Amino acid sequence: MTRPRIFLSAVSTELRTARQAVARTVRTLGYDPVSQDDFPTGYGELRQWLREQIDGCEGLIQLVGDAYGAEPPDADHEFGRVSYTQFELLYALRKGKKTWVVLVSDRCARDHAASELDLPENAAGLEPAAVQDWQAERKALQQSYRDRLVRENHLRHTANDDTALENIILKLRDELAELRRTDEIRQRRLWKGVVAVLIGLLVLGGGGWWATQHLKSTVQEVAVVDTEKIRAHLLTTIEETHRQELAEAESAGDWRERQQRREAADAAHAVRRMRVDELATSFAEIEARGNSTSVFQELSRILAEQGVDEAITYMAAQKTSILQSVRARAAATHERNRSELEPLLRTAALYEAKAQATEARALYAEILDIEPDWPQALHAAFWFHTEQGDRARSYASLADASRDYQEAQRLAQQLTGADPENTEWQRDLSVSHDRIGNVLVAQGDGAGALAAYRESLAIAEALAGRDPANTGWQRDLSVSHEKIGDVLVAQGDGAGALAAYRESLAIAEALAGRDPANTGWQVDLAVSYSKLGNHDGLAVTERRDFLLRGRKLLQELKEAGRLHPSQDYVAWFDAALARLPSP
Repeated sequence: MTRPRIFLSAVSTELRTARQAVARTVRTLGYDPVSQDDFPTGYGELRQWLREQIDGCEGLIQLVGDAYGAEPPDADHEFGRVSYTQFELLYALRKGKKTWVVLVSDRCARDHAASELDLPENAAGLEPAAVQDWQAERKALQQSYRDRLVRENHLRHTANDDTALENIILKLRDELAELRRTDEIRQRRLWKGVVAVLIGLLVLGGGGWWATQHLKSTVQEVAVVDTEKIRAHLLTTIEETHRQELAEAESAGDWRERQQRREAADAAHAVRRMRVDELATSFAEIEARGNSTSVFQELSRILAEQGVDEAITYMAAQKTSILQSVRARAAATHERNRSELEPLLRTAALYEAKAQATEARALYAEILDIEPDWPQALHAAFWFHTEQGDRARSYASLADASRDYQEAQRLAQQLTGADPENTEWQRDLSVSHDRIGNVLVAQGDGAGALAAYRESLAIAEALAGRDPANTGWQRDLSVSHEKIGDVLVAQGDGAGALAAYRESLAIAEALAGRDPANTGWQVDLAVSYSKLGNHDGLAVTERRDFLLRGRKLLQELKEAGRLHPSQDYVAWFDAALARLPSP
């Protein structure tokens, strides 16, 4: 059964308990509640997550109290200075979502007293007058927001106590049901259009060109894929997987292993999120081509309406018949095979999103056994094996990681062999050399690692030379020089390492200067400074200058709140400066 989603908006410090009570009521009405309580640790910027969640919801219920709540570090480019809670409603209104706003009176449950709301983080260290000024400013902002809601006729419900609040939500039953009913009516009308055209074709003995085209457009409209809902379900699954992996990391007995596993979980999470848009959009693109199978159309519908788990369950039931059908048609064209295999390829990606590596590995192998030269499947399998190699370095062994990296390289070589001019395949091959080099470094094989890194560097140089404006390729080139420098240092080739580090620094400085707002590039520059500041082949004064530059850069990022705790190397720079001999 379809479980549509409703976003619940409220200031957590004041109305979390009330919001949780509303969530229980919403569930009884057949909807899944979503709120800031679901925001995953380490996700990044909260507003982007809120946009993604609200896009995938049918509507939004906001509880309005006295608290202004937390606010973004800078004014929103669209709505100005607003709290996160205010942003939720304003964004939902702009997206045309159905909204309900409930004013919560003082007699409703509050998690904190009024005097404890909207306190600055360092309230204990401030003068009482400063704290009061801080609270007064936010109280005025919240009152202005409430006035706006009344003025624009958004504030239509008032809850005088907890029972009244529950009754208000229960009375929304009909309006919530109307959301689902409207979509069902639309679907029935469209199918009636299909039937009408079919009857017309029969009556007219074929119906002519117009009937054929009208039928085609009507069927395509019925089969349209809701990309936003698919994306929202994928994001929910990915966040659940991330939480499970972080919980699994905590079971390790040694703190170093726990940290390594957390970092591996975060890295896998980042890769999965990076591929969400590609996966969600691919469903719509395949539908738009007009050659998707009925199984794919049903998979798309289930994924949009019921989520990843139900989509996987459905495809598990279809898998055997699909594979048998494809294998039995050995003489059929590749295009037809790939059309039928496409939902299985997407299902392998869904298994990846749920960190079910065994199922994904087996499914990629079966698909490539049937279509071994399918570029789309080879590329997807390449990234799967690369990610599994990354995970093996933390959870298994270097030998396991090496096996996956070697398989990823074999796939990349197959892709580049078939199309040497494809820059995406070339970068895949460069990534595989880099990952193999990382394993060889960890295994103590400096010579092997250097050879792998130089293979990666050669491809990175060719790509960067082909398109100097491509910042991603420029960064790849900078990292390749840096890794070669690290190996040369370990081999005692100080002059070679220094030359590699300077090449890396030149690119890092250009990227950081190009976009000072890009925190990642600024951190890359600080790392380049650290490499040179730690190099014995330079004069002490020059080393000190590099270290001071890197420390200053990181300190500025830290003070601006732009530095993730894992990137805070300020103390490392202090220690490196302390170790320098006197000039």
